[in-house]
Amino acid sequence: MQGQKLELAIDSIRVRFGSQALTRAAELPPPQPWSSGTPVDSLTGIGGLPRGRLSLFTGSGTCGKLSLALSLLANATHEFAHSIVIDTCGFDPQSLLPFSAELGALTVVSAPAPEIAGEAAATLARAGAGFILLTGEVPEHWLGPLESGANRSGTVLVGVIDAPSRALAHASSFSLGFSRSDWVWDRGQLAGLRAFARCVKNRVAPPLGETVFEVRYPLGERPLADYAAGVTEMPLHFEEAPTRESAAV
Repeated sequence: MQGQKLELAIDSIRVRFGSQALTRAAELPPPQPWSSGTPVDSLTGIGGLPRGRLSLFTGSGTCGKLSLALSLLANATHEFAHSIVIDTCGFDPQSLLPFSAELGALTVVSAPAPEIAGEAAATLARAGAGFILLTGEVPEHWLGPLESGANRSGTVLVGVIDAPSRALAHASSFSLGFSRSDWVWDRGQLAGLRAFARCVKNRVAPPLGETVFEVRYPLGERPLADYAAGVTEMPLHFEEAPTRESAAV
């Protein structure tokens, strides 16, 4: 009986407002992608990060998620007039120098409390910021306005969180879990890390997947601005060389 009432209600809406008034979720087109030029693009199923949706990079410790997010942010500063960092943990813009970012297009919003972070992110997404990087949690009551604003403006939203809350994880449309597989050594010096990025959630397009990438650190005494950071995708079944003892960074 309840199912019949629902079908009658749906038919009534279609008669009054037209056949396009109701669309099943499975029939909706996927969100427009933003091609980031990083290994992430191959995992989304649409060739880039989804505009208007929240993407999460998660993982504990030093696992490459922040380095990959900085690479995304640097690319965004060349494509969008306004790229934003919602800073909850002391973000240093100088960390972007090896990624050749356009600092003139970057704005850092200091958010010492989650409430400030949520309000700032929702307001800027609604105003049409091209790219927003979240470095901390957003309160649950701000997630709805944040998603709504980003969906209308097409903002690319990326959150870098060690272990997101249940609400934030649920709000995401695309989520990658990161784990370090090995340290990279060069002539006895710690030169970088090798990490796995596995898609753990994808509402954008199937299928789920994974990739391996390397992050290279600056070596020697060159100024940071003279060093070109590297985030390079590796063959998935990469044969690892014998490793040395783990290093703490």
